[in-house]
Amino acid sequence: MTTTAAQTLPNITANSNTKICQATIPDYSVLRQKNIDKINAFYNNLLNDYTQNFSDYSKGNASSNINDRTNASTILKPKVEDANNQIINLSQTMINSINQDSDLINEQKNSLAKKMLQIDSIMSNVKLLKDKDYEMTVLTTAKKDSLNSTQSSTENMQFNTYIYIGICILTLLIIIGLIIYLVSSDSNKSSNKNNNLYKNIASNTK
Repeated sequence: MTTTAAQTLPNITANSNTKICQATIPDYSVLRQKNIDKINAFYNNLLNDYTQNFSDYSKGNASSNINDRTNASTILKPKVEDANNQIINLSQTMINSINQDSDLINEQKNSLAKKMLQIDSIMSNVKLLKDKDYEMTVLTTAKKDSLNSTQSSTENMQFNTYIYIGICILTLLIIIGLIIYLVSSDSNKSSNKNNNLYKNIASNTK
C-alpha cells in the first residue's frame, strides 16, 4: 500500500466544499451523512489493511524462520508504517474538514442573519409606508369631507343671501309703492281743494 491519505482520501477537501457552497446552499445533514459514509468506508478499508499487515508483521517478526523475519522487516513493516501514517493523516484531515465545514456553516449563519436583518428592515419600511398611506387616505377623506361641507355651507349661504335680497327688493318696492300712493293721494286732495276754491271765487263774482 504505497498511496498516501491525501491521494486516496474521499473528496472532502475545502475546495470541494467551497465549490458546493458557491453553487447552492447544501442540506448540511445530507452532506454530512455522505461525507461520514465515505470516510467510514475509506477508514474501514485502511484499518483492515493496517490490521492485516500488522498481524502478518507480528507473526513474521516473531517467527524462527529467517526468511519470515526478513519479509516482515523489509516488506510488512513499511506497509504497517504507511497504513499507520495514513490513519494519522486521515484523522488530521477529518479534523480540518470538520473545522472547515464549521466555518462554512458559521458563514452561512452570519449571511442568513444579515439577510434576516435586511428583511426585517424592509418589512419595517413596508409597514411604515402602509401606515403613511393609511394616514394620507384618512387625511384625503377628511379634506374631501371638509370641502364638501364648505361647498354645502357656501351654497346655503348663497341661497339665504338670494332670499334676503329678494325680501329687501320686495320691501323696497312696497315702500316705493306706498310713497307713490301717498304722493298721488296728496296731489288729488290738493287738486280738489283748488277746484273748490275756483268754484267759490267764480260764484262770488257773479
